[in-house]
Amino acid sequence: MTAETTDPPPDHTVFWGKTGKGSRTYSPSDWHPLAAHMVDTLHVADQLWEHYLSPALKRSFLPGAADEELGRAAFRWVAALHDLGKAAPGFQYLSDPHFQQVTRSLPCSAGPRHMRHELMSAQLVRTFLGELRWPDESIDWVADIVGGHHGVFPKPAFRTAMKSNDSLGDAAWRARQRELFLFATRASGIDLDELADHVPGIGAQMAFSGAVILADWLASNDDMFGYRNGWPPGYQATSEKTAEGFRTFMELGEVWHPAPPANAEELYATRFGIATPRGTQLLADEVARGAEHPGLMVVEAPTGEGKTEAALVAAEILAARFGFNGLFFALPTQATTNHIFDRVLDGWIHSQSPKPTIGLAHGKAQRHARYEKLLEGIGEDENEALTASQWMRGAKRALLSPVVIGTIDQLLFAGVSAKHVMLRHTGLANKVVVIDEVHAYDAYMSEILHRVLHWLGWHRVPVVLLSATLPSTQRDALLRAYTGADEVEVTGAGYPQITWAPALDVEERERFGEPSDPFEAESHQPLPLKAQATTSSRGGELAVEFRPEPADTPEAVTALVDELVGDASPTSGRGTVLVLRNTVARAQATFAALEGRFPREVSLAHARFTTADRRRLDADLTQRFGPPRRDDGSGAVTENPHRPARHIVVATQVAEQSLDVDFDVLISDLAPIDLLLQRAGRCHRHARPQPRPVGLDTPRLVVTGYTDPDGDGRELPTEGALPVLPTGDARPYLHHLLFRTLAHLAEHREHNGRLTVPADVPSAIEAVYGDRPLGPDAWQEAMGAAAEAAERHIRELAGKAGAVLIARPDLDEFGLGEVQHLGGDHNVDEDEEKVAQMLPVRHGATSIEVILLRRVDKNTAETVSLPQAGTARRRVPLNRMPSDAEKEAILDQAIRLPLWQVDTEKLSSPSGWKRAPWSSRLRVLLLDSSTGEAQKGNRRATYSTETGWTDIT
Repeated sequence: MTAETTDPPPDHTVFWGKTGKGSRTYSPSDWHPLAAHMVDTLHVADQLWEHYLSPALKRSFLPGAADEELGRAAFRWVAALHDLGKAAPGFQYLSDPHFQQVTRSLPCSAGPRHMRHELMSAQLVRTFLGELRWPDESIDWVADIVGGHHGVFPKPAFRTAMKSNDSLGDAAWRARQRELFLFATRASGIDLDELADHVPGIGAQMAFSGAVILADWLASNDDMFGYRNGWPPGYQATSEKTAEGFRTFMELGEVWHPAPPANAEELYATRFGIATPRGTQLLADEVARGAEHPGLMVVEAPTGEGKTEAALVAAEILAARFGFNGLFFALPTQATTNHIFDRVLDGWIHSQSPKPTIGLAHGKAQRHARYEKLLEGIGEDENEALTASQWMRGAKRALLSPVVIGTIDQLLFAGVSAKHVMLRHTGLANKVVVIDEVHAYDAYMSEILHRVLHWLGWHRVPVVLLSATLPSTQRDALLRAYTGADEVEVTGAGYPQITWAPALDVEERERFGEPSDPFEAESHQPLPLKAQATTSSRGGELAVEFRPEPADTPEAVTALVDELVGDASPTSGRGTVLVLRNTVARAQATFAALEGRFPREVSLAHARFTTADRRRLDADLTQRFGPPRRDDGSGAVTENPHRPARHIVVATQVAEQSLDVDFDVLISDLAPIDLLLQRAGRCHRHARPQPRPVGLDTPRLVVTGYTDPDGDGRELPTEGALPVLPTGDARPYLHHLLFRTLAHLAEHREHNGRLTVPADVPSAIEAVYGDRPLGPDAWQEAMGAAAEAAERHIRELAGKAGAVLIARPDLDEFGLGEVQHLGGDHNVDEDEEKVAQMLPVRHGATSIEVILLRRVDKNTAETVSLPQAGTARRRVPLNRMPSDAEKEAILDQAIRLPLWQVDTEKLSSPSGWKRAPWSSRLRVLLLDSSTGEAQKGNRRATYSTETGWTDIT
């Protein structure tokens, strides 16, 4: 199946594909022939097939074909056809001088009417394949991919509208268009008779649609493919040679070439220096090596068990076995994402050879110093430098780097009807996907996550889910989403445990999927799955205590901390304490009270700090409260030299997940049981080489954040009215789960008073998330009302998520035209931040990101964050463009604030900044020069590097 290299007839090359209008390199009169752009895209597609797309994705394109070369030729062919619609008067007239040139040899009998050229491409493909008597289903997938190359698939209704549209031209134009179609067919080397019998699966159609977009973007770059003002002799060969440089333009070093050692011990030793893998780590290796097909692995194990390493090992084995050449590791927050990115840089990626190009994907990735250096070409290893791609970190391209560490948002965008969603599927379909803290997402995010998992199952992408605390109902929902099964039946139980579910083929999905006939439901069988349990080398008893506190007064916690680590306490003024509050306001009030009692020994961490201060706080947390030091040569363990003798950290959920921090005692607001146990993982996380303070030598969790309504001082009321909670229902947690958590802990305390971790973890989670009545009789009426409110809230969130989802891939008579709900609206903003606001992947209080500065005078402002301790705030101009150093300082002042606290009418980019793309759309909030405050109505707020953004009304 050899492609033809002859040049097209001269009259084929009269159509323009690109002009120099708006180009910095070429004049408006310069142009590049459409036929040249077609072969440029064809050759780029060929290079992507050879050097970028994974073997698994290439096999999925035409799985029924006897020869993979048919898939390669089909990809080349579809890529070449994407702009066929430009050979129509409805497009050619957009450049008048070039249109005059076209009409000298091909008159236009009617005044052309503009139509999107990708829609005209789709219609012409339909016309010519119909002439060849292709089946409708085969025509649809080609036309939909061609018609979707600008990010939105054409709706089925457009086909009727196009039939009577004069934008396509008359019979003479049609003859020339048909000749271009045949030229692309010959150049690609495709056998159309053979291809007519093959229809890719919907997952492959989605992924290859994104790959066609990628090929088009690369072929459209005029630095890569210069304008020829016609078709020079031998251009096919010139274009093919130029396409070989696509790696340079993409800044692509290497894709991932996974090559795991043959046994688990060698693999963990090679990748992480782990001489003795834990039970969970060995089981992850065993399950991955034993898998017959790609599938979903659910790893449930205690915090500190080494799930990150287990996931990376499983991902490498699965990638190598099933032909994937990339990795996406998703985490819940920017802070945890940065932490895992650093861990990957410090260990795992250095043992890969060659090292794959790596990306960091979240809204503040460019503010991460190590990633920024990689983007600048400053590698981590002098002998074999890592690479990161500036081009692949742009809008819509975040998942295209071979290895990507990113926030869960980047994954969830693959499930919403945003423009260019297919490009995200291309990135994911090449990769093994790891999702950490999978229990941490609310009903809204979970609904989107389930839709993404459903598509990943159709892509047959291996997925690894990690959780320390996962209710069985949530686990089963995740398994159903990936497999498409109506019900799953998991046998085997334990903790830690790993559950494996294979990616089902179409026939298996029909067997286990939702019955199309309700009368068949009784005979429908659940999908049988097996969980394998292992042992944990960690754990022990966790002492759980209770300390109610008066409403809105943090003095009880201050007194408690004094009892625990005060000078007169049994610890003699030693010990590290983590106090976790559920809201920023509660954390700030607690910090103020504790700072008054323990001056300069208290830190505060929450989400309402600037980028600069968040970076400083995260680094401080991991530096001072991280694990002991291990000498790589001798294996000796020494205490972290930065660990303070006594310190209290007050934090919100930012310290709850993925951060490798270790405290002597934990005080926490009441939270759902799974999150309480997750938080408890920050207490005695590591065996320390030095003894812990007396009285804090066993793990200890003190639960607070509720008020005894009877006021009789009982720690945990088991009679009388329900305790009073300080926040509204579902803000941030459902009261239903909080009451059930408190009731279960009270019941458990009557028997023991301690939780055994990990043994008691599954039963505790199942008790709270199950439907067995909990709590005293006097609580039942109020708890029943809370349960009904929770059900309504979950339904509401699921409904809101449903409004932004792409369609399921398994609907009857489903095609790409039904994927998106955007219809023919091509005005959807392509900027990721704006898309996120229109199609949010997180639900909650509406927020807005601003640049927070304090006004000095009319022309000057200063940063609210200090560059470093002991330095002055940096002055920045408002009346001129900032220098590079000033620009960095300005971007470091970004902060996300609740919309109800911000007067949006006062937000703008200073007039002196509007000439640069990076600054023209910034929303700057200037604090008052004298008071340092911002005001909205009667509400006032201010900012400090110690407490962050604070409402002082």
